[in-house]
Amino acid sequence: MPAPVLVALTYLVGLGIVYPFLPFQALALGASPLTVSLLLVTDTAVVLLLAPLWGRLSDHLGRRRVIFIALATAPFANLLLAHADGLALLFLARACAGVSNAVIPVIQALVADRTCARRRVCGMANVNSAYGLAFIIGPLVGTLLLGDAGDDYRSAAFGAAGFAVLSFMLTLALGREDRGKGAAAAVVPVAVVAAGVALPPRRIVLAPLCLAPIALMAVLSFVYASMDSTLGLWSQRVLAWDARDVSLAFTLAGAAAVFSLWVLIPRLCSRFGEARVTAGASAAMGLGFTLFVLWPVDLVIALALMLLGAGIAMCLSCLQALLSKAAPDSVQGSAMGLNHAVLSFARILGPVWGGFALGSLGVGWPYLTGALLTFAALGVVIWFYRPEARVLQS
Repeated sequence: MPAPVLVALTYLVGLGIVYPFLPFQALALGASPLTVSLLLVTDTAVVLLLAPLWGRLSDHLGRRRVIFIALATAPFANLLLAHADGLALLFLARACAGVSNAVIPVIQALVADRTCARRRVCGMANVNSAYGLAFIIGPLVGTLLLGDAGDDYRSAAFGAAGFAVLSFMLTLALGREDRGKGAAAAVVPVAVVAAGVALPPRRIVLAPLCLAPIALMAVLSFVYASMDSTLGLWSQRVLAWDARDVSLAFTLAGAAAVFSLWVLIPRLCSRFGEARVTAGASAAMGLGFTLFVLWPVDLVIALALMLLGAGIAMCLSCLQALLSKAAPDSVQGSAMGLNHAVLSFARILGPVWGGFALGSLGVGWPYLTGALLTFAALGVVIWFYRPEARVLQS
């Protein structure tokens, strides 16, 4: 496993330990359901603000240095979580966690620096597979750390802190400094970069080949997040599932994602290219959402979740590779940071829409809109990446 992917995996296992018990810890401290929802998006909101900054800093200061700085905050976030005796400390811990969560696009940029264009999609798939593996390993480790009663939150948080320390130490294995191919050799002062982070580089904003994959990833992340956040309530009402059934369903989706990233991506992309694989994966996602609406029975929904898990993993990996290839080498970090910020915003809006649609419009609406938007994205992929259009864009 490449060193940057190993760093990401080790760090994300800690997140996989924390996320399952976080709502229960908040409820034990007197949080309302609304407060729990706000807590769960606190780190995402920080990522939305910081991901572009970390990306642009890495273009000027070097990838390894920025990863080292960001991951240094992760153990403190988990230690705050372990000692949280009130909601204020809980929110502070999650905000601190957002500082380190925002460094993932820098790891993606480092992978882009170290892979050729032909292997770029495999590099992105390896980073994304770290998410799938971490959220299989993390919850299993967390189950052991939480104890027989399932409420030893301090021990679980200490375990997450241990993985955070390990990921921080593994940054030493990243080798020599990387600033991105073609980046300026001179180090720009941090204040200068931070002052200009509000506006992404014009070469990204004005480039259709950069904006198109970002927009497509945002739409697909939005619909997946709306499904992800409503599956528990939807399955309880329609299929009478309990928490164990939902956990098993997410495990199936995660396993399908890892299989697609390790087995399907290398074979399909080498033969058909990233754009065509994105089209096929989008079609699989659209079919998955359609099955939710038209055929809501246990085995079919299990199949639908596997299609959605594999589909979103393949779409994101292919589109990230297309974005990385389109962005100039000197702004790889900025491109990945901007993309991560946009996706964070989509992942905040998705649950908001899903909860509103499920509660106010009907149980099938989050999935019906998911199908419509996914098929619309499929149409854009086919149109934008058609052969004659690619010649004109290049």
